[in-house]
Amino acid sequence: MFSATRSLIVGHVLWLVLLSALSFASPEMPQAKAETPPSVSKFCYDRLSSLPGKFDKDALKEICSKVVVLDSCHSENGSPIFYYERKGTDTSSGKRILSISLIHGDEHPSGSVNRAWMIRLSHIKPRNTWRVIPIVNPDGMAAMTRYNNRGVDLNRNFPSHDWDRLAQKYWRIKTHKDKRRYPGQVAGSEKETQCIMKQIADFKPNFIISVHTPLGVLDFDGPKVHPPNFRPLPWYGIGTYPGSLGRYMWVDHKVPVLTVELHQKGLQKLSEFDHLQDMTGTVAIQASRLLQKEKN
Repeated sequence: MFSATRSLIVGHVLWLVLLSALSFASPEMPQAKAETPPSVSKFCYDRLSSLPGKFDKDALKEICSKVVVLDSCHSENGSPIFYYERKGTDTSSGKRILSISLIHGDEHPSGSVNRAWMIRLSHIKPRNTWRVIPIVNPDGMAAMTRYNNRGVDLNRNFPSHDWDRLAQKYWRIKTHKDKRRYPGQVAGSEKETQCIMKQIADFKPNFIISVHTPLGVLDFDGPKVHPPNFRPLPWYGIGTYPGSLGRYMWVDHKVPVLTVELHQKGLQKLSEFDHLQDMTGTVAIQASRLLQKEKN
């Protein structure tokens, strides 16, 4: 009982502290960024270039020279969790879209999609502002494991309101203590989870995309928008889990989350995902309008 109460308090206090500490920084106003250290640029390029699929090497090198690491955003092993940001041109209706991948370290094709999106963003003038975190779990990526260096499934570690009541129970009963889905002992306990929470507090996204494998669907947690027609991946609701990003951000904080689940066989043509990137921008604007109507 004491442990459950303590973990609940820790999770919510951490969220409030992050929000209050960063509330002065408006996401609409560019903030001065320090020059990217060469070690981070090299880490960015080395890790992203190792992912499957073809890419423009020169464009990736240029992007990696501009990535940013928030304070204390490092993995358990000390690897930087970097992001690339591209400002949008639509100051009236454009939204802030956060796209993440490789929260599960063995889902390498998911990082290839965000790598392609980063390169594409560098060549276009997007209407929405994008922040892309292509490698959330660098330790898991290096070890080719779903979980992080401490054996925790980061997508079950977010401090959703029901984490203390259901996370461990769900893991025991529904997954039969599958070590690949272990939620941890305390909500929000992992450095990588804390980094994503800090990113959310800093960027204040209107919409989140999380790229995964291998279910081959588009799983949306948000208001009832008109499903986009993207032939390679059907629109299909899977639902959320205790401690998952979808439950934490949509159910608890009303920020829509689109989970892109690639097929088991991996990547289709990466060019097909250019269309998906544009579609998600449209869905983000549509969802924001629906949520605004509900508030009014």
